[in-house]
Amino acid sequence: MSSESPKGIGGGLKNNKKNETTMARTLSSASMSKYLEGGIYHDFLQYVKADKELAFEIRVKDEVMIYCQKNLLLRITHRKSSPDLVTMLNPRYYTNRRDGLNLTEQLIEPSDLQDLHKVRRYFEDAKALCKSYKSHDEFIVQQQYKAEHCSFSGDYLAIDMEWAPDQTKVPVECRLEKTKIDLIVVSNRANDEGLHDIYLAEVKCGLGAVDGKSGIEDHLRMSQAVINNAYARQGLLQDVKSIIQQKTQLQLFDGTPADYCFAERPKVMFILACCSESERQGFKRIVRNLGDAGRDVKIEFVASSKCMQPAKAYYGGDSDFRKACRLHQAWFREHVLMLKMGCNRSTRRGAKETEEQFRRRRATETDIAVLTTGDAARLMNFVPAYHDEIRKTLLKEKGGIPTDFGLMANMLRSEHVVWNIFVPMMTDMAAAAKCFSDVLPNRDIKTILNWKIEYAPNTINDRTAFDVYVEYETSERKTGVIGIEVKYTEEGYSVGNKEFSMMQDATSAYSVATRRSGCFIDNDPMQFNTPDFIQLWRNHILGLAMVQQGMTNCFDSLTLYPAGNTHFHSFDNHIGAIEAYGELLTDRGRDTFHGITYEVLFDVLRNHFKSERHGAWLQYLKTRYILN
Repeated sequence: MSSESPKGIGGGLKNNKKNETTMARTLSSASMSKYLEGGIYHDFLQYVKADKELAFEIRVKDEVMIYCQKNLLLRITHRKSSPDLVTMLNPRYYTNRRDGLNLTEQLIEPSDLQDLHKVRRYFEDAKALCKSYKSHDEFIVQQQYKAEHCSFSGDYLAIDMEWAPDQTKVPVECRLEKTKIDLIVVSNRANDEGLHDIYLAEVKCGLGAVDGKSGIEDHLRMSQAVINNAYARQGLLQDVKSIIQQKTQLQLFDGTPADYCFAERPKVMFILACCSESERQGFKRIVRNLGDAGRDVKIEFVASSKCMQPAKAYYGGDSDFRKACRLHQAWFREHVLMLKMGCNRSTRRGAKETEEQFRRRRATETDIAVLTTGDAARLMNFVPAYHDEIRKTLLKEKGGIPTDFGLMANMLRSEHVVWNIFVPMMTDMAAAAKCFSDVLPNRDIKTILNWKIEYAPNTINDRTAFDVYVEYETSERKTGVIGIEVKYTEEGYSVGNKEFSMMQDATSAYSVATRRSGCFIDNDPMQFNTPDFIQLWRNHILGLAMVQQGMTNCFDSLTLYPAGNTHFHSFDNHIGAIEAYGELLTDRGRDTFHGITYEVLFDVLRNHFKSERHGAWLQYLKTRYILN
């Protein structure tokens, strides 16, 4: 990419007034007047300013965009000779939904923006739709940082989010590849040379987010491409000047502007959201290891979105089912196993808790379904009748008896459920084959050839693994695979940075496996970008890719969960995630994706496992996992 200055730029921008008005992110004087006192959009702007979850951004071509957590909620395109064009939320956010969320108000005409009742109802619905469809910790932190850095009196001013260089006036040979910056931040304090720095800021949540394709090195490369491109620098400086000027006029920034004299070359900033000092130090080490490339990198540490919501850090967000299961496991530990309560060392004291309140909460909430370290080592989280087999399998699969808290000591997690159901089940492979035949009657399951716990076939280029992998042979000597995902009180989870990047990439293993499978009505991976669907879809395509790559002839994805977990289970008018996901599948897709409850599976097991030892095992499963 060329880094030579175009003619006329030299050391500054004094001779580029024409370009400054045609290329910068700016509103015309006529458009600006609509947002000022007495203008038709003045009340609308006041509403947006008052809602800290909304961001008002000025764009090229005389446009305004309203964002919430990186999602574009509304676009206003100002036009000279005709009414302004108002564009609402993309229909992908609210069509084909099964959760009842929708837009109850429409903002279509400029006059609609003058009706604050409509505006309020629209943004309430639009925010809920976007958060349900696609919400990441990174988006929350980005919005929070921008909201907190809107004053000229602070060290830094966040002036724009989702900035991309306007390349319409740039020669083709000098254009950048697709570039988007999370935040443009300027320093309100002059540096040692008397200049105010401009920063290309990237938001990252935790150390795990700085690895891989969307990590620190790739962002540095992208930022350096902007910094080294004279056209991009010129556009950025024009944007910074016009945005500050116009947002100040619109009173979107607090205080009195500094007498800015901007440095010609922008710098790189990382805004790292973290909860611990170790993460801070770890990120600093990563930057130091970059050598010269990291010398001028500015690091801003902020609290992660998890720290912003402390209730979620210590079980304050228990669902009714999870709370009931926690109490049931505490009862099981005390009255069936007759064991003392252990200690959940990850529990943190709340900011507003006294020491006495913290101890009481641990004794009545967080520790009641936890085993002691000694009892965990004695395998007391597992069915006693099969301790020998479970010990041997742990030694084989893990290389020793683990000390992992989630598997060995936490009675509320699903990790131990896998071992308590499937290790005893696989001690009689013939009976197990009959059970799977009952569960999957359309499959010709004759003999189980192999089975594994936590098996990752690495067919979609990530670490997705089946909780249980079962390989079988048919009467025609063909092979089939069942990939089982086991849930207990868990629900969905947020999409990670790497997952999100792969979902957007049409050439990624995610996209290829989805397109080739013939299992999805719509092959766009982004439809699965929700906590409800992400894991169901990844486990599904993990096995579908095995078929595509010739690793097996047939695949079935099976999700096992208790009926009380209504995140997955449908009842009355409630649509659970299993049924909702099924609505996105073709007939072929529905033939390869299945959900089954603990209750149904336990009944199937009773039909084929008849010995006294089996009876003790099945009674254990019912007593421990089925709520009366």
